[in-house]
Amino acid sequence: MKTMVRLKYLYVVAAFSAVSLVSAQNAERQLAFDNYHRYFEEAQRTPLDAEKEKGLKHFRDFYAVTPYRGHELKRVMPLSDILANWQDDGHFADLEEREQQVMAGNDQGAVGELLSDAFFRIWKVAEEFRTDRMGYSLDKKVFRKCQKAILHYGNLEVSRSNRVHRFHASCFAIPTAAVNTYFCFLKQMDKVESGKNKDRELTEVCDMLKVLGLQAWTQPLRHDETDKNVVQIERFRQHVWWVGGNALAYRSLLPVAVMYRSVPMIELLAEVAKRGIGCTAQPVYDEAFWTEGCTADGAGWGHGMQCLIWGYPIDGTLSALGMLTSLKNTLWETKLDKDNVETLFNYIEGSNWFYYKGYPLPYLDRSTAQYNPDKRDIRSLGIARQLLKDWSDSFDARQQNELNGFKKEAEQRNINMNGYPAGLYSGTRWFFNNDKLIKKNERYHIFVNMSSVRCDGLESAPGFADAYNFYPTDGMTLFQKRGNEYAQVIGAWDVTATPGVTAREGMDRLVPVTNWRGYCSKHNFAAAATNGGENAVAGYLFEKMNASEKEGVNDKGNNVRKNEVLYGVKAYKSYFMLGDYMIALGAGITNLNPQMEGTIRTTIDQTLHESDVLAMQDGRQIPVGKGVWSFFVGDKPVWVIQKGKFSYTILPQYTRNASFVYETKKTDWVGRNGANKGKKDLPGQVDILRLWIDHSQTPVDDTYGYVVYAGDEMPADRLPFQVLRNDTLVQAVENNNGEVVEAVFYKEGTRLKASRGELSVSAPCAVLIDKDKLSVTDAMMNPDCKEIIVDYGGKRITVAMPQGMLCGKSVTVNL
Repeated sequence: MKTMVRLKYLYVVAAFSAVSLVSAQNAERQLAFDNYHRYFEEAQRTPLDAEKEKGLKHFRDFYAVTPYRGHELKRVMPLSDILANWQDDGHFADLEEREQQVMAGNDQGAVGELLSDAFFRIWKVAEEFRTDRMGYSLDKKVFRKCQKAILHYGNLEVSRSNRVHRFHASCFAIPTAAVNTYFCFLKQMDKVESGKNKDRELTEVCDMLKVLGLQAWTQPLRHDETDKNVVQIERFRQHVWWVGGNALAYRSLLPVAVMYRSVPMIELLAEVAKRGIGCTAQPVYDEAFWTEGCTADGAGWGHGMQCLIWGYPIDGTLSALGMLTSLKNTLWETKLDKDNVETLFNYIEGSNWFYYKGYPLPYLDRSTAQYNPDKRDIRSLGIARQLLKDWSDSFDARQQNELNGFKKEAEQRNINMNGYPAGLYSGTRWFFNNDKLIKKNERYHIFVNMSSVRCDGLESAPGFADAYNFYPTDGMTLFQKRGNEYAQVIGAWDVTATPGVTAREGMDRLVPVTNWRGYCSKHNFAAAATNGGENAVAGYLFEKMNASEKEGVNDKGNNVRKNEVLYGVKAYKSYFMLGDYMIALGAGITNLNPQMEGTIRTTIDQTLHESDVLAMQDGRQIPVGKGVWSFFVGDKPVWVIQKGKFSYTILPQYTRNASFVYETKKTDWVGRNGANKGKKDLPGQVDILRLWIDHSQTPVDDTYGYVVYAGDEMPADRLPFQVLRNDTLVQAVENNNGEVVEAVFYKEGTRLKASRGELSVSAPCAVLIDKDKLSVTDAMMNPDCKEIIVDYGGKRITVAMPQGMLCGKSVTVNL
C-alpha cells in the first residue's frame, strides 16, 4: 500500500512539474500542492474498516447526485452564453480582457471575482454532465474545454500571493465550485484515483480540483501554528474568519473531506459542529469554543461582538446543526447534549424578539438598506423545523410542545406564544451581551439599541452591503406597530437623525466607508433592569468611538480618520418603560468639539408618515400643516399624534427647543446599499415624520426629556408618572402612586428620594422596583461584583449578581 501511495505521489509531482504547476520558484503554488499531497497521503494512510468505507461511500454517492450549495448557481450567466464564450483553449472570450487587466494589477478582490466567475461557469456546465443532459461520451469537446479551463484558471488561483488574506473567493466560492465539479465527474475521478484511467490531463484536472477544494480548509492563512496542520480543533477557534458562519456555513468543508476520503477531517467536523452549538459571552470570551455565534442572552455575535442575529450567528448554528444531521446514521453520528439543547432553545426564544409580525427588525445585519418591504419567515424557523424533523428524540414533551407552538406561529408570521412566562417571548427583555432592551407585545414593539465598549457596532461595506451603518448602536430607538415602518423610509433617512440618537447633524458630510466592527461607546456602562413584564428601565453612558480601534482587531476596513462628524458628543441617556409610555431622559450632553460645524440634536423619531398628524394640548386640537413646527404652543408642550401609530411629547423642564415636521423626501436606495442596483420599482420618494430636540452647536451639560405613548387611546391629559431626577449621577422615574420606581445609577452611593423612601445602591446599576419585585442589573458587567446592596425605604437588600456566562443579566428578587 505504501509503495502504491509513493508511486502515486511521484507520478503527480512529475506530471505537475511537466506543466510548471509545481515550481521551486513559486512558493505559493508549491505550498498549495505540498498541502494537497500531505493531506492526500494522510487520508490514504488512515486505516479504514468496513464501517468507515461504507460511510465514505455513502457520502460520495450522495454528493455525486446532490449539488452542495447549488442555489449559488442562480447568479451564473445562462448556459448558452457560457458555451458561446468558451474557446477551445478553455479560456472564456468575454473574460480575457478583464483577466489581463486584473492580473496585471494588484487588486486581489478583482482577481477573486474574475476567478470565481470562471469557476462557477465551469461548475454550471459540469452540472449538465452530472444530470446527463450533456453526456460525457457525446460532448467530449465541451469536456476538454472543462479540463483546460480548470487547469488555466486553477493555475492563476493557486499562484496568488498569501501575503494578503484571500477571503471570499479563495475559501468560499472557488472551493465550492471545485468540489461540485469534482463530484459531477465522479466516475472519471474514481477511475483516475484507482489508476484505471491514466490520461495525463484528466489526472492533472483531478489533482487541481483537490488543490482548489482544499482552500476551504487553508484559506485565508491565519499566520499561526494551525497553518501547518489545518486538521485540528484550534483551526476553528479564536479567529473571526474561522468561527460561526465563516467557519461552517460558507465553506464546503464536508464535501472536501469526502473528496479527500479523509476520516480525520470528518471526525474533526463532527466535533466542531457539536461544540459550535454553544454560547459565548464577554466574561468567557477567551474560554468559549467560539468567540462569535449564539450569545448567552439569546441573541448572537458576528464579526466580533456585534449583534447581527440573522447573519453569521444563525448561519453558523444552522450549518452546525445541518452537519450533525448529515452525520446521522453514520459512524460519526453524535447526539445533542444538554448544552446544545439549551443553546438552541435560548436562541429560538431570543431571536423572536428581533422579529415582529412578519418582519425582521432593521439594523441587525448589514443589509437593512437593501430594499425589501415584504413579509418573510423568521430564520430561526429553520432551526425549529430541523429539530422537529431530525432530532425530536432529544427533547422532552414540554420542549416538543414549545417547538411545535413556535413552528406553528412562525409559519403564520405572528409570534406571540401566549401562556409562556413574561420575558420569554413577550413583555420586556434585556439582551445583556448586546446592550439592547426590547419591549414586545401584540400591539406594538419598542427597540432600544444602546452602546458600550463591551460590544461592537454594526458593520458597513459599501458596494454590496449597507454604506451608512454609523449610528444603530448609539441609542437607536424604534417604535413599530406593523413591523415595517422603518424598512420603507431608510432609503431617504438623514442618518445623522437616526431615531433616539444624540449626534451632530451633517448628513452631507458623511462618506461611505467599510468598517467591519462598526462604532461603540468608549465607556463601560450599559444596563437594563426588568422582570420580564411591561415595565423596565435602561441607561448607558455614551461617547462614540470606532470599534476598529480596539486592541487586537485584525479586520478593520478603510474607515480610519474618516467622518469626523461622527465623534465628539457625550451624553448620559436612559429609557423608562412604564405601561404604554416610554420616557427618555438625557443629561450631561456636551459637544466635545464645539468648533466643529453642526448643531447637536437628539432625534425622537424619523418614521413613515402614513396617517394624519395632529397636535393636541389640554384636550384641544391645534391645526398642523407642512413645514417645521415647534412642540411649544404658548410656552406649553403639545402632544404630536400620528393617528393609529404613536404619540410624542417633550418634558419642558428638561427640554428647551424641540420641533417636528412631516415632509416628502427623495430616496437613494442604491447609494444606501449597492445591492439595490438593478432592482425594479424602487420608490423614488417617501413621506417621513421627523421629531427632534435641538441642543445648539455648543451644549455643555445640557438635558432633554421626551415621552412616547404607544397605547391605542389618546394619551392622558396628566402624565401618569413623574421624573425624580435627571443628571449625570442618577436618572429616575416613578409612577404616580409610587408602586413602580425605575432608576439608572451612574455612581454608587448616590441617594435618590422616591415617594416611598430613599433609594441607594452599592455599585453602578439599573434598578426596577415593580410593586413587590426588585430587579437589579450590574451596569459594568464586573466579574468581581458578587452582589449589589440596595437600600430602599429603610430596608437593606442584598442581591447576588450572576457569575460567569450570565454576568450582566438582570436579577429579580421578591421584596
